Amino acid sequence: MSIEQRDHVFITRYWRDAVTSSDKRHTSQLAWIATMLSMFGMILTLAGSAAGAVLFIVAWAPIAIRRADRCLAALVRSPGLWLIPAFALLSATWSEAPAATLRAAAELAVTAGIASLTAAFVSPRAFVSAISIGLLAAAVLSLAFGRYGVDGMTGETVFLGVFASKNTMALFMSLLAIVSACLLADQSQPAVSRLLAVLSFVLSIPLLLRARSAGALVTTGASFAALLAIAAFARMRARERLLIVAGLFAVTVPITVIAGLLALNGTLGQAATEFISGVLGKDATLTGRTVLWQIALTEIAKRPFLGIGYYAFWLQGNLLAESIWRQFSIESRTGFSFHDTFIEFAVELGWIGTALLVVTLAQVLERIVRLALANRTWATACLAGLVICLISRTFDEVDLPYPFAAPTYLFFVAAAYGADYARSVRIIRNQTVTARLALASAEPFRTGQ
Repeated sequence: MSIEQRDHVFITRYWRDAVTSSDKRHTSQLAWIATMLSMFGMILTLAGSAAGAVLFIVAWAPIAIRRADRCLAALVRSPGLWLIPAFALLSATWSEAPAATLRAAAELAVTAGIASLTAAFVSPRAFVSAISIGLLAAAVLSLAFGRYGVDGMTGETVFLGVFASKNTMALFMSLLAIVSACLLADQSQPAVSRLLAVLSFVLSIPLLLRARSAGALVTTGASFAALLAIAAFARMRARERLLIVAGLFAVTVPITVIAGLLALNGTLGQAATEFISGVLGKDATLTGRTVLWQIALTEIAKRPFLGIGYYAFWLQGNLLAESIWRQFSIESRTGFSFHDTFIEFAVELGWIGTALLVVTLAQVLERIVRLALANRTWATACLAGLVICLISRTFDEVDLPYPFAAPTYLFFVAAAYGADYARSVRIIRNQTVTARLALASAEPFRTGQ
């Protein structure tokens, strides 16, 4: 079976936008609405409303009632998606705050479960249009009711929108810019979605700049570059792809060697410091990040393998967390992070949990890029762009895996799509091998031998 035939089988098997059954059409419409409400619910949650989590869950109740059998099958179809939620739940047995860990881990499992349902009932094209509505709502609400606050790490007055931090505000505008750009480029999207995408893109860029997050600007630019590269790469022939990969390898190897030599003599470190202070406008501590990382590394050394438990550090009553909040003027005594996903995870779930996270991130990235290259649409390219954006932020922020959080939800939806694609490829490959073996075994009979 050729690659084109394999892709066609996959698309027809898993994502049929034009279904004939009225029940399936109704379920697809309900799923689209549930996805949109889910995004809106998570925005409310990040804005400080407890009703957001309720909306996130209740939105899927009609589908769970109508299609309970398919929902159950969807939840168990990709065991690899449950590695992190399962380990987080397990950490309640050794957590320093078992009740908080158990609750947060259960909420993370619910988030992953609803993401898995989304990928089962909503096609990528419909998913992109649904989340665009929720992201646009975040931009409109931020523009209408946004507020300013003081950045505890810099002491500057920053625009928060309807969120608790400028980094969250910047993340949502980054996601909105990526999604709206893909909607505009996708001629298969409804005219209404593309019209709203114009408004979304026009709002996202100024609000992203208004958030004054240098890291978000860098990751957004990198995500757009990767998205365009994937879209262009997907339309090339196999030989053209091979030539480009070989060329990139030929360029990357000497650059890596030169960078290593510059790092050894200190030139690279000096250039990095000048870039951080001159271009990004941050001090040598990356506005306090290096201080946080040093504290975190000290904590990791105390319990290196399993950590203190998922969601068990940033709690009121934890003396070290209280001192950090006080040092960085976090008067609410909630939220905050070590501004590095891997370090944060190592504190909570040790190096074992961090290894699981790295494996999950790498697997999802690999699968979603393969999917975007095979299913050459702007919807799958958008999924790849979102995953790249979220992963590129892991070295500077902690966006996932948080319970009832939009980045976690988007990541797990993309992970489910990628898992479905990987499974379909295995099925088709096995069917092809079986068919060839059957033909080979029948060959003597057909030739009369």
